[in-house]
Amino acid sequence: MKYNFDEVIDRRGTATVAYDGQRKVYDYENLEPFWIADMDIKTPDFIINHLKNKLDQAHFGYLVWKQEAYLNAIKNWYKTRFSVNIQKNDIYYVPSILFTVTEVIREFTKEGEGVLIHTPSYNAFLNLIEGNKRVAVESPLVATDNGYELDKEQFEEMAARDDVKVLVLCSPHNPTGKVWTKEECAFMKDVCERHGVFIVSDEIHMDFVRSENGFYSMTNEMTLDSPILVVTGLGKTFNLASLASSYMITKHRYFTLQFNRKLATYYGLSAANTLAVEAVKVAYNEAGEWVDQLNEHIEKNMTILDEFIKNEMSDQLSFIKPESTYLAWIDFSKSGYVESDVQKALQSVGKLATGIGHSYELGESHHFRMNLACSEEKLRSGLESIKKSFDALDHDEVK
Repeated sequence: MKYNFDEVIDRRGTATVAYDGQRKVYDYENLEPFWIADMDIKTPDFIINHLKNKLDQAHFGYLVWKQEAYLNAIKNWYKTRFSVNIQKNDIYYVPSILFTVTEVIREFTKEGEGVLIHTPSYNAFLNLIEGNKRVAVESPLVATDNGYELDKEQFEEMAARDDVKVLVLCSPHNPTGKVWTKEECAFMKDVCERHGVFIVSDEIHMDFVRSENGFYSMTNEMTLDSPILVVTGLGKTFNLASLASSYMITKHRYFTLQFNRKLATYYGLSAANTLAVEAVKVAYNEAGEWVDQLNEHIEKNMTILDEFIKNEMSDQLSFIKPESTYLAWIDFSKSGYVESDVQKALQSVGKLATGIGHSYELGESHHFRMNLACSEEKLRSGLESIKKSFDALDHDEVK
């Protein structure tokens, strides 16, 4: 079946954060959203229809999430998409990805201790670390002609610090779109094991990998009681972020025992979301072709962006085409402008909301993040608005 990802979607007035939550972040209203990481693409009909049928049961009491159909669906997805054999006993329903990441940080570090991250970093990780009174210890990714690379020597130096007990890994990486190789994952696992660092790997963008070698999950590196936890879910792939639930995969018995105990007796969050569980069942059994075509659409949009920058704005912007995600990390350092000027122009002239670079970095930023999970029409309009914004800066027309 051929799916249409170029349908223009306007979600204004639906209480969608991308449209109706802009005033919390931006100085202007009614901006065209290219910022927050959800899609201007509809959830597939086969998922919607399945959930509609579930609504017809007309009762939504407390749910037993540990169902064979739910666990088998996850096993099926990992086997068919990533060639990984997941054990059903290692799968656990969790309230959300960020909740789970936070619990790992709280379990294995104390206030004032370090949490290792790769920078630029998904901004929510930085917020969690600061909010829990921990310290972000950065392992900066290095931009090269071949993409973003891990500085192995610097990474091990940071992991060896006495105060670093957790690595928060974003795999694939947000915002750069880097896909971690098998060799890099094995290296990070080895370093972290030698230095007593627990790895929590957020793999929410795993279905958007478009590189030749595909996605390599940290689940491949797990053995019994390995200090590794993978957490992921449907939110990004199927535009179901507001069905707040996810699942984790781990063989670490101590953390699992502590986590599940606290869910039930400390937080009171052990109840599962019926619709989220049902969505997993249908998506992971039926959505392979839909996801493949979605990735083709995103790759087309990435090529459009790449060619536009090379042909129209090469003296102002640069861009390393990502291997994964639907997010573009765009560098404006060649333009000579500071971030505050660029953002003012993008918002006031271009009428665009893009991801603000400094929220992903620990220092000064010369980047903005752009969400390309949209129609080609919306993307091309947005690119013209970016050009218009920088032209206004060049002519001192930004007021």
